[in-house]
Amino acid sequence: MEYVTYKTFLKQVFPQFEKVRKLPLHGGMTCPNLDGTKGFSGCSYCNNKSFSPVWNKARISVATQLSELIPPLKKKYPNAGILAYFQPYTNTYAPSTQLKEIYAPAFLHDDIAGISIGTRPDCLPPDTIELLAEMNTRKPIIVEVGLQTANDKTLNNINRRHSFSEFQNAVIRLQEAGLIVTTHLILGLPGETMDDFRNTAKAVRELGIKAAKLHPLHIVCGTRMAEEYANKEFELLTFEEYCEAAATVIKEFGQDVCVERFSGESPDEMLIAPNWCGDRERIVSEVNRLLKEF
Repeated sequence: MEYVTYKTFLKQVFPQFEKVRKLPLHGGMTCPNLDGTKGFSGCSYCNNKSFSPVWNKARISVATQLSELIPPLKKKYPNAGILAYFQPYTNTYAPSTQLKEIYAPAFLHDDIAGISIGTRPDCLPPDTIELLAEMNTRKPIIVEVGLQTANDKTLNNINRRHSFSEFQNAVIRLQEAGLIVTTHLILGLPGETMDDFRNTAKAVRELGIKAAKLHPLHIVCGTRMAEEYANKEFELLTFEEYCEAAATVIKEFGQDVCVERFSGESPDEMLIAPNWCGDRERIVSEVNRLLKEF
């Protein structure tokens, strides 16, 4: 079967550009699951240092980040549109008046075609959605709402501190405001089976979410899950199992949800396991082979 690629999705959102490149930015925000509002330890698998190239730029203004990061990106991709991506932590976790100031340098920059905002479903109050909807009338806004799994028991076990119903509610309110919603999912969370992966994919499709990032559970230093893995409390998916899971999820997506990525990776010095998760070409090739058999 064929699936919708992220390139196709971006072409639909930004038809004026042949290519669109993401530019990670740090908005200086933290997370309610880290600052004590909901918890201090964060999600059990998460260490922002392992996945965001701008995790350490919290004290650098967005304007300065743009002035430093745009020129080399434009040099490498001179004709590409630039999608400003507020990535680390929870990027709607501030009063809407403060968010407006944080987003403004990116939103007003001539070289920025649109903005992608990574956040949690429990950090989208009405006034924040109203702000995003207003911004969306002038430049496209994509709201990436983390889910990982639709299984509430798993969400509790990995310390997400929100429910699937909260995710549903946030997505519906964003869509009613005219905003594009994407998400990211982890395949292979402890205790989950192929049925869980399939059910999560079905829920994402039925909610009308436009795109999803897929990646295998990978263990990084400095997390609670690293301790659990060291204690042999669960096993990771093998390469073959992950590719089968990803292909199953993509089949469930059909043509309704585009696939933004097939895997996730971490710096070698932070990655504990599995050692194949950064081999994207191998993963994509195997998933595509499996999809041809469906």
